Amino acid sequence: MPIIDFDECPCSGKNISTLVAPWILLTLHQNDGLHGYDIQKIILGQLQELGFGLNPGGLYRHLNQLEKRGVLTSTWDTSGPGPAKRKFFLTEAGKECMWRWLSTLSTHATLIGKFMDEAQKVFSNAILPKVTLTSDQPMAPKELS
Repeated sequence: MPIIDFDECPCSGKNISTLVAPWILLTLHQNDGLHGYDIQKIILGQLQELGFGLNPGGLYRHLNQLEKRGVLTSTWDTSGPGPAKRKFFLTEAGKECMWRWLSTLSTHATLIGKFMDEAQKVFSNAILPKVTLTSDQPMAPKELS
């Protein structure tokens, strides 16, 4: 029987994404035209509340990938002191992408909640973490505009 390194196993959650792409899209929908550093600060503030961090290099890779896919655009901002900085903007395709993320994440949240309910039945004597969503109702896409 093979020895399993549970720290490297998918069950550890080590490779589960912190969902940087949808965070970027949501952040730019709220504050279009931000520099990467400002996007990082906003997202990191949200993730730190949950005890998670954010890899700045990963964030910039996501920004570049999203721009290559046409979800974001950027311009060089030379108005301030120091070197020019890129400002990122959400495109119409980016807004559609964000709504697809919301739908996908809603589906996954439902599946995770159902899984945890079933696990509680199987392990009835165990105290399992509860899946809690911060919103009582899902948003309708028409509310975004």
